[in-house]
Order: sequence, then C-alpha cells, then structure tokens
Amino acid sequence: MGSGASNTGGAGTERGLLTREMGPNGRRRLIYEFEGRRYDVSAILERRRQAIMERERTRSSRAVPPTSTPDDKPATKPLPIIKIDDQKTNRIEHHTAEYDSKEFIVRRGQPFRLAVTFGRPYNADTDDIILDFSTGNVPSYSKGTKLVFPVQDKLEEGKWGAQVESSDGKTVVLKVQSSCNSPIGYYALSVKTKVKDGDENSESSYPYPDKIYIIFNPWCKQDAVYMESDEEKEEYVLNETGYQFYGNSKRVKKRTWNFGQFEEASFEAAMYLLQDCREPVVDYERNNPIIVSRKMSAAVNVQDDGGILVGRWSKTYPDGVKPTKWNGSVDILEQYMKEKTPVKYGQCWVFSGVLTTILRSLGIPARSVTNFASAHDTDSSMTIDKHVDTDGESIKWMDTDSVWNFHVWNDAWMTRPDLPPGYGGWQAVDSTPQETSEGICQCGPASVNAIKQGHVYLPYDTRFIFAEINGDKVYWEVTDPKSHDPTLKKIRIEKSAVGKGLYTKVVGELAGEDINGQYKHKDGSMEERLAVETAVERGSKPDTYSPDVPEVDDIAVDIDVDADDKIFVGDDFAVGVKLTNKSAEERNVDLSVIIQICYYTGVLADKVKKERRSVVVAGSQSTEALFKVKVDDYVDKLVDQSSMKIFLLGKVKETKQTLVDQEDFRLRTPNLDLSVSNTKLKVNQEFTVDIALKNPLPRTLTKCTFNLEGAGLQKPKVINLNNVSPRAEVKQKVTLKAQKPGRRTLIVDFDSDQLSQVHGDVDLEIKP
Repeated sequence: MGSGASNTGGAGTERGLLTREMGPNGRRRLIYEFEGRRYDVSAILERRRQAIMERERTRSSRAVPPTSTPDDKPATKPLPIIKIDDQKTNRIEHHTAEYDSKEFIVRRGQPFRLAVTFGRPYNADTDDIILDFSTGNVPSYSKGTKLVFPVQDKLEEGKWGAQVESSDGKTVVLKVQSSCNSPIGYYALSVKTKVKDGDENSESSYPYPDKIYIIFNPWCKQDAVYMESDEEKEEYVLNETGYQFYGNSKRVKKRTWNFGQFEEASFEAAMYLLQDCREPVVDYERNNPIIVSRKMSAAVNVQDDGGILVGRWSKTYPDGVKPTKWNGSVDILEQYMKEKTPVKYGQCWVFSGVLTTILRSLGIPARSVTNFASAHDTDSSMTIDKHVDTDGESIKWMDTDSVWNFHVWNDAWMTRPDLPPGYGGWQAVDSTPQETSEGICQCGPASVNAIKQGHVYLPYDTRFIFAEINGDKVYWEVTDPKSHDPTLKKIRIEKSAVGKGLYTKVVGELAGEDINGQYKHKDGSMEERLAVETAVERGSKPDTYSPDVPEVDDIAVDIDVDADDKIFVGDDFAVGVKLTNKSAEERNVDLSVIIQICYYTGVLADKVKKERRSVVVAGSQSTEALFKVKVDDYVDKLVDQSSMKIFLLGKVKETKQTLVDQEDFRLRTPNLDLSVSNTKLKVNQEFTVDIALKNPLPRTLTKCTFNLEGAGLQKPKVINLNNVSPRAEVKQKVTLKAQKPGRRTLIVDFDSDQLSQVHGDVDLEIKP
C-alpha cells in the first residue's frame, strides 16, 4: 500500500488501488498500484496532453484556410455543409407529384437527386462525401435498416449508392439510389464530408432536418410490385377515384368511391400504420409487400391492434356514421389521424376502400373487388352446409355457414417468391373482420391463381377465400337434430351456388367488368370440378363427395324462383315460383314461401310475408305460382341495402321428395340527378352543381343529408336537409371550386332514416 494512502484516502479498483499523494513539487498526484508496481497517472496524462498540443500546432502550420485554395492546393479541412434541397424533379420522375404531403417522397430502386450547398467549392480529388441512411428504432447494417456509403463514380443497378451528377461552385447535385429491396418507410439522413487520406477523426456531419420517405415502386423492374402495363399502373396506383359494386348477381349496382391515396391524411395514416402504431410492421420486414399487405389487412380493422375502422352490421348506428354514408376513404382517415382512435362504422366495402387507399399510398398496386353470392365458411370444409329436418324445415342453429349477397375485398399485385413459380400477380387481401388467421383478424395475401386451381394448402388463407368464390352448397337432412348423435344425410349438392360474379373497375374506363374467370374455372367444367374436389379433400370434411348424392338434374320436380330485378323501392312486386314436373304422372306439391328482409351478409331481419299453398303440376308440365307483395308489407322494415331473401320449402306428396331453394332479391334505389353549370372549368374557378332527388316512398324521409366529396374538387362535406314529404322532390344547389387540374369526379350521396344507398357522380375536366 502507498505511503500516502492512510492520509489521503484511496479507491480500490477491480484489479488495483488508486491513491492521491503529495509530489516533490508540492502538487497532488494520482498513483496507481498494481501487483507491487506504482504508476504516476498524473505524469502520464501530462505527457499525453503535451503530445496532442504539439500535433495540433504542426497541423495548423500546414493547413490552408477553407476560404482560399490558391493554385489548386488541396484542402485539408472537410467540406462544411450549409443546406440540402430536395429537387422538384424527383416528384415528377418518381410519380409522387400528386401527394399533398410536403414530405420528401421517392420510390425505391430509382435514383433521386439532392442539391447540397457547401461552405466552399467541392473538389473531387480531395473531398469525400459519405451518406448515412437509417430507418427504424434500432437501425442495423445486417438487417438493411442502416446504410452508410461514399459517393462513387457510378451507380449499381438495384443497389444503394450515390454519385455526383453535377457541380457548380459550392453547390453539388448528388444522384442517390436506394435498393430495389429497401424497407419502405421514413429514413433519417446524415451527409458527412472528410478529406481523403486525412485524419479519420476530422470530418463534418450535417443531419438532413426532414425525413425522407421511400415507398414501393411499380415502375422498377426489380421491385416485387413491378407492373409492366402503364395503363394498369395509372389505374391501380395513380387513380384516386374508383367504384365499389354491390347488390346481387342479378342486379349489380356500382357507386363511386374516393380513394384519395394522395391526400395528406391518407399518406400520414399509411405511414403511421406502417411504422408508428401500436403494432407496426417489423423494421426489416417493411421491404416485403407480402408481409406489408397482410399487416395492413389487420391494421384497417380494429379487432386486434386498435386499427382504423369499427365494423357494425345492424339497423341503427347511434354513436357513429352509417356505413352507407361514406363516399370515400379520406374523411375516415382524417378522423382517425386526429385522435388515433378507431372510426365508427364500416362494412365490407368501406374496409376495402380504406385498404385500397393505404396500399396505393404505399405504392402497392391494388383494386377493390366484389364477389356476388359470397360464402362465409366457418369450419374450413370449403362447402356451405345447410341443414333441414325430415319435414324440410330449416334448422337455423346448425347453419353456421352463410352466403352474403356480396362481399368486397382487395387484390394486391406482387411477386410470390415464397410460393412455387406461377403464383405471383394478383393476391387476394381482405380487411373485413370475419375469421381469425394466426390468431388475428387478417386475411391474405392469397394467390388468385392458387384459388383458381384449388391449391388451398398454399399461404395465406387460400382455403377461406376459395370457399367464398367456389364452395358448393351442401344440403343435409338431419334426423333427430336435438339428440346427442343426430344422423346427417346428404340430400343435395348445389353447384355454382356462390361466386356468381366478381366485379372490379375496368382499366381506364368508367365501367365495371366481371373478372370471375381469373378466380375460378367455368362453372361445371371439368377443371372447375377438379379444383373443388382438390380443395375439399384438404378441408375438414374430405369425404363430402363420396358417395355421390342426387344432383338437381336427377330430381323429378324442379323448382325455380323468378323475382323481377327492375322493381324500385316503393313499388309493389310479385315473386314467381316455377315448378317443372319431369315425370309423366301428376304431382301434388305442398309449397311454403317465406320472404324476409335481410342484411347483405345474409343475416335475417324482419319477415315480410309467409304463405303456404298446395300446387298441382300435371305430368311433363310446368306451373307458376305468384306471391304478391305490397309496398306497405315491407317499407317500414327495410335496412340499408333494401335486400330480401326468398326461402322455398316444398314436399312432393307422391314421392316424398324435399324441395329446398332460396334466392336473393334486391329492390332498386333511385339515382341522384346532378347537373353542372359550366363544363369548361379551371383551377380555382367557382362552379355550381344542382342536385335533385324524388322521394320514391309513401313515407316522409327524416334526418336527410347530402354528402359530397371528390379528390381535387371538394373535401368531405355534409349538407343537412329538411324532411322530404312522401313522393316529393328535394333540390339543392352547391357552389364548388376545383383545387387540382385533370379529370376529377364529384361524388354525392343522399341518406335518411328511411332511404339510403342513393348515389350520384359527375366527371369533370379541370384545366390548369
């Protein structure tokens, strides 16, 4: 122990003792003792300080001031950075000019430009410029979320890099390129400069004050979302307005939807869900559109992660907005971003519209698609099971499967390197909360081609979507259904019961098209039957098709429903039931018809009519029975979609044959009449729109509103109206002013307590 330890005190270290003592010059000094040796720490530190000062004096004598480099003498101090500017040409070249956000937004895998202003002229021979990009909470070199690289002579296709494109005195334009496989999202950038072959500790660093946003790039051939057709990119990435289809397969209706993916709230919401919400996408997985689209399907609904929309399927919406009142995604996303709390309420087309907006805003090509007669399979059997007792009466508590009049989901475009070749392209993604997948309300992406072939073993959720579009309806006769071991007998398999049309907007046209052929082979074809049986064999009831059961064509009496699809809400109508006797002998049929109001999901509401009668059908003849319905029978029972379901139950007395059938029927709603005062419009020029509607009901309409919006034309706006008397007309004049040039669509919706789903739109060409 040092002699001064007892007087001055000491501190024990892990491997020695540090003490203070008085030196011969009267100054205190630090002494470190270890294994019997003494070290004068103060002397060591002083010698090091003197060496540093001498090195700095030598360097200063050789340095050239940064403001003068006479005779091209090399600079020895790094370039001081004054500012960095985002070049305006980036937005045009990267197809991001339409984004209302002021953020720096570029697409991955494609060069962009930064103008860097330095404190002195740039000299390529002596100055190094280094770029440092990072994203995520814990940026990592190995995971591709931190990138540091110097400016080089040329860029390498598909990889991170930078080069000097031009130099003008103190301003240098850098051409920077991100990888075609970069994680999307916002990045922090620091530009560092140093003198070549200079001291490693001597460098200047300038953090770019704003975020740089990198999104998917359908224009880049190496990007997983690359789409070859310019017309399709224009439609599925850049078009802010589209259609949502609804109704039923016999009466397809369309309404215009404002996706508004370039609105400020839309982009903010997309980035928030991607990176900042409670359950963001893992940093290094943000490069993969498969994972991003799946995560967004969960984020749009509220079920697991406090997402955007609350779903509600009921007759009333006392504490929120009725789903039929939304005209687009923008109003929903603006409300969501204000408080970061879920918005009330949505149904399938609303969920799909919002997901289309989010995916397009992130750069993933996407479209909304509507499946008519869409099955909801609850037990992974890939069939829709209906149960009746021995009297032909429906056993409702056993019918957990259902068929929706229509259901709207999304297709997203991407490669599928995780699947065998041939399964890339359109992938089905669904944000409506129906069933859980991996414990979360998410669905897809499922390869559309895998669905078509019945390859339901491929991820993600292919079996569920297959059943929606191509499941057979299987009728089971149940003996003693309340017993512990009821007997089930297949009495009928109805093929082509679901997936009767799959509609989306035509590329570049103001119309819809049926893309059913992309999802399934022609009904009844050998290929379609093989796909169905392949799928069912991998389901929960693999023996459904063995042994065979009688088909519809083999039944002695056929039954068919005819409901006029041209009837408007407010009209009387009739339902015709046609019975065809295939035998030569007379048949007596005990027939029951039940007509009920139903939600588009197939859930039943109030009963409209129930009638039972006996029908005699002569041998080899057909007979039609008419069942009449008055407007007063249904007008006070209608729900949002004005839909009805017709159930037919029959028993042939002579053969004991059971007849079971059902049909969806929808009353048409009127369209709004829109007229524009001036068709030659310019940006910031006022114009008026006249809106007119005639009340089709023999009832007064209450709580009436017109709801308007249109990308580049009008932010979402609600106009409250007075009550509208029975069969009376309501008119409204609205003054608007366009904010953006190009083709724009104004969308108007009428809503009331008694009548909804009344729409109108008008397309306008706005000049700069």
